[in-house]
Amino acid sequence: MTEWAGLTAAFLAVRAPLHAALSPDGRCLAVTTTSVPLGLDHEEIGLTLLDLQSGVESPVDGLAPGARLAGWSPAGDLAVVTEGDGQPVVAVRRAGSDAWATLAGTEGAVGAPLFSPCGRYLAVACRPSPPVEPGRPLRWSGAVLDADGIGRLTDPPALRLVDLDRGSVGTPGGRHPAMAGWRCGAIRWSPDGSVLAVVVSHEPTGLVGGQSLRLVGVDGSVGVPALPGGRTVAPAWLDDGRLAVLIAEPTDAPAGSAARLYVASGSGFDLLAVTDLFGDVYGDQPAELADSYDGVILGAPGGRLVVRTGHRGCHGIAVVDPAGGPPAEIVGGRRCASPVAVAGERLVFTSMSASAMVELHVAELPTGRGERPLTAYAARAPRPAAVTRWCVGRLDGWMVHPPADHRRAGPPPAVVVVHGGPHYAYGEAFSIDAQVLAAAGFAVLYTNPRGSTGYGEEFAHRVHGDWPGALADVLAVIDDAVGAGWIDGARLGIAGNSYGGYLACWAAATTERFRAAVAENPVTDLVSMYGTSDIGPTFLPRQFGGAPHEQWERYVAQSPIRHAHRARTPTLFVSGTDDRRCPPGQAWAMHRGLLAAGTPSEVLVLPGSAHEGSTYGPPACRVAHDQAVVAWMRRWLVG
Repeated sequence: MTEWAGLTAAFLAVRAPLHAALSPDGRCLAVTTTSVPLGLDHEEIGLTLLDLQSGVESPVDGLAPGARLAGWSPAGDLAVVTEGDGQPVVAVRRAGSDAWATLAGTEGAVGAPLFSPCGRYLAVACRPSPPVEPGRPLRWSGAVLDADGIGRLTDPPALRLVDLDRGSVGTPGGRHPAMAGWRCGAIRWSPDGSVLAVVVSHEPTGLVGGQSLRLVGVDGSVGVPALPGGRTVAPAWLDDGRLAVLIAEPTDAPAGSAARLYVASGSGFDLLAVTDLFGDVYGDQPAELADSYDGVILGAPGGRLVVRTGHRGCHGIAVVDPAGGPPAEIVGGRRCASPVAVAGERLVFTSMSASAMVELHVAELPTGRGERPLTAYAARAPRPAAVTRWCVGRLDGWMVHPPADHRRAGPPPAVVVVHGGPHYAYGEAFSIDAQVLAAAGFAVLYTNPRGSTGYGEEFAHRVHGDWPGALADVLAVIDDAVGAGWIDGARLGIAGNSYGGYLACWAAATTERFRAAVAENPVTDLVSMYGTSDIGPTFLPRQFGGAPHEQWERYVAQSPIRHAHRARTPTLFVSGTDDRRCPPGQAWAMHRGLLAAGTPSEVLVLPGSAHEGSTYGPPACRVAHDQAVVAWMRRWLVG
């Protein structure tokens, strides 16, 4: 087996953090990690306790394998999600005890358990029990039945509240119109323990996209704050009892618009003048904690907020004083850092770059001084490839280098990778895909073309109604690298997932610049995408100025399927069978068009994989994806 062929498995064998919870005294971190040990094709989930001062890591005894998602009470009790009678359930271990007690009424837990500030209550999102029986006929009135990575929306998780003193379980606000049928997500307790800020999503009719916020009282009352929804809504409580809410891509603004930060004031909310919030940089690595939106805003001592920032392919961390003044960046540099937890004067966060895998770090608040790594998960990982960063006008470029022996005979063949979205970004996020392609002898290029976030609203909005226009920016970065003698302009490949797959298909059908293309879970027919995607009726009208009947010519003209008969670029399609975002029919339709045109085309089917299956799906699919991409590029660019 060549070195590159085993590289994906070697990187997946590195432990990657999925979730972390910091004890109230800031001394211990309960960390959930995942890894795929070499020789196996399934993930192993582990829960450990990490001492922040000594760095010593110890197992959590007395739990079944696969225990995960921990939460701490103010007294030091530990709650985790574990397996019980074939479904996830919450178990609690009291401080100073070794015994675990399963909490009745928490069956079907899907999120991390969260103790109230007084320690009396425990809140967790749980699926109904028993769920709707699968395989039975079903009538459904909503526009969306299946959501990507979630499945059927017939059994949305609801908020469960366990009274640990009385041993009772309730569903506060469960029948309220603002809660019924919605999917319960992130939960945040108010400092006095009387109210929970609850993020809800998948509005029952399916015609309202994104997430929204609800305020659920322990008494069952439900409040709907006068705030817009967003692609992501993240609440955090200040220590004085006020609520802060970060809203990414607000629904009352054009798609791709900048995130906003609101803070409660009187009977409403004030909008703070804070820019470059949130950030959203794609990578290809299984450390979901680094990609999580749960920690993008955290309450900090002294009435401050810790927020994640995003700019030009990087994530930083800043401290914001709601009373005024500019944000103070405390974690920066060429990397992607994301807050995880705050306790006292300690901040725990993730850190990675294009050439470094995800690790947990700790620093002092409010200055960021004394930063040090907490983990060394990647100590035994393969050595990452070198990365060059440069600019082409306003466009940032990254190039992952192949080994030196591949460059001795002249500029190497290159594969340009295009991110999805289109309102996301590439940059300082680690990519196993790029590392494997580089090890196989390819230079891997990526950039942030028009439509990407982190470059201002005008730049993000320029792709509206003109999805193919971003290809000009991708070609500009390629041409600059060719002109510098870094890559071989006659041996180019293009690859991408989702919107990146769309642009790969467009390039394959409308240009002759590329000798090979890989389109993973692409969009190829915008009209059918509107009718079959889980976000079709809410996402596409914001991109194209209306539904298909309102913008018919635009939808049809910009669909790659219309140009499939002209495609001469050999194309490999990758399709997850459980993809509800860009359903498999999108790939198969374009594949058939290429075959009819006499152009080489194949489809790699990933069983049980959702839209991000090559990153978070079954391990066998992740390995097969990387090997197929390299083999396809070697076949057409080298062989």
